[in-house]
Order: sequence, then C-alpha cells, then structure tokens
Amino acid sequence: MNSRRTVVTALGLGLPAMALAANANAKTPVAQEGNPMLLQCERPTVGRHAKRFPQVLVQDQNGEKFWFYENLIQDKLVLLSFASIDGEQHYSVVDNLLKVQEMLGDRLGDDVFMYTITTKPEVDTAQSLKEFAQAKGARWQFINGEPDAIRQILTSFNVMGSIHGLNWVGNQRTGRWLSKPAKVQPIFIAEAVAMLSTGKHHKARLVDMRSSVA
Repeated sequence: MNSRRTVVTALGLGLPAMALAANANAKTPVAQEGNPMLLQCERPTVGRHAKRFPQVLVQDQNGEKFWFYENLIQDKLVLLSFASIDGEQHYSVVDNLLKVQEMLGDRLGDDVFMYTITTKPEVDTAQSLKEFAQAKGARWQFINGEPDAIRQILTSFNVMGSIHGLNWVGNQRTGRWLSKPAKVQPIFIAEAVAMLSTGKHHKARLVDMRSSVA
C-alpha cells in the first residue's frame, strides 16, 4: 500500500511540473551526417506524460547525440541523476550510484538505462565527463548539451543549483515515476527500479540488504 501511494503521489503531485512549452520553443537542429537517428525536425512524442519532458538535443560523454525524450526516455525504464564534476567533490551522487550499477548487473544498458545529467553544462564537456566516468568506473551515460537545452531538462525536474539531492526512477512504458534521495542506501534506489520493472524483473520489495535486482 505504501509503495502504491508513493507511485500515485509521484504521478500526481510528486512528478515535477515539467515545462510543457519546451517542445514548442526548442530550436530545430540539423541532422548530422553519420547519425541517422537525428532528423531535420523534431519527431512527435508519444506516451503517458510525454509532453512533460523536453524534447531537446543532448549528447553523452562519447559525443553521441540524442533527443532527450524520444531516444533516452520514451518506452524505457530509466534512473536519472543530476550532478556536476565539481559538485561531486562536495556532495557525491555518483559514488552511491556505482553500487546501484553493481546491483543491476547485466540489466544496465539492456532494459534499465542510467543517465547523469550535468548541472554545469557550460563547464562539464563531453571529454571531461568521459574522463570522470572512466575514472569512477561508471558504465552509464553522462549527459551534456547546449546550456539552454540542459536548463530545460533541469527545470523540468525542479533541479536548482549545481548540487541536487534527488534521483528519479521512471518507467515510461507504464507512465510511473518516483523519486529517491540521492544519498539513500543504494539498495533502496535499486528497489525502486525493481518496483517499476515489469515482467520477470518486477519485485514489490527486495528481500534483504544482500538481494540483487537481476
């Protein structure tokens, strides 16, 4: 019952009031040669709550470009965090997520996708994010882009400042979202992923502190 209430709250009052005008105001990028996923205009977004998410162009630490909603969120089970390289020295989000990464095992990149979105897009370049991820052993995607595009994403999740204390777990196939404190024990972040999983991976609760989410 508590988990049900949590999800209902996330869908109603807890899910950030994401900017509905983001799609209309976003600039239309030009498709890049060799990257067939990028068309010359923004494709329509579908799915529950789709209009709550900005459809803006971003890139990961490897320089690959994506539409934020359509390529990274739509129809996926995702774990989003918000951090900067500088901010990690004072309030580490990534170190906690490294333990979640271990719990997810082979699911990461298969049916669960993790993204850390920089809160300092003017400073954290793709190369610096790549070096940071490699040094940490993080196997998920670190997202940057034009400052205006990243600000739209941060605003949609009510992220203010360079340090943010919430992670968001969402299943955009079902439209269910919930948040977890970034510093909570990693098992509870992994548990949120398991709760929003479907099929054989769904678990209402993890059995104990040694359980995995495989």
